[in-house]
Amino acid sequence: MRPSSSQVLETPWGYPGDRVSLITLQVESVILLVVMLILIIYMIYDIYSRRPRRKTYHIKETLICTKCKYVVEREFEPGDFIGLIKGKCPTCGGDLKVKAIYAIEKEQK
Repeated sequence: MRPSSSQVLETPWGYPGDRVSLITLQVESVILLVVMLILIIYMIYDIYSRRPRRKTYHIKETLICTKCKYVVEREFEPGDFIGLIKGKCPTCGGDLKVKAIYAIEKEQK
């Protein structure tokens, strides 16, 4: 039995002693909170998934013999520069000179 409207003021949630309306309000609040959290998590995931991935590279150098034009491709070593003589040719014994230094993008897995 509910009190008359002249005795108790009605709140937006129903009458002060009305447990059903308070439980409904709590369930609605929890559902709203869960939906907001899911939306925030999705937005953060979307921002990070759109960021471009940092590319990685292999740095290679091409060596060419000054006499017989024999070509060798090797990994770059720090301190190398174009025109540097890096050893002897395995076929004719001439000088191997650094002809080119370049980067190759690594494959993404």
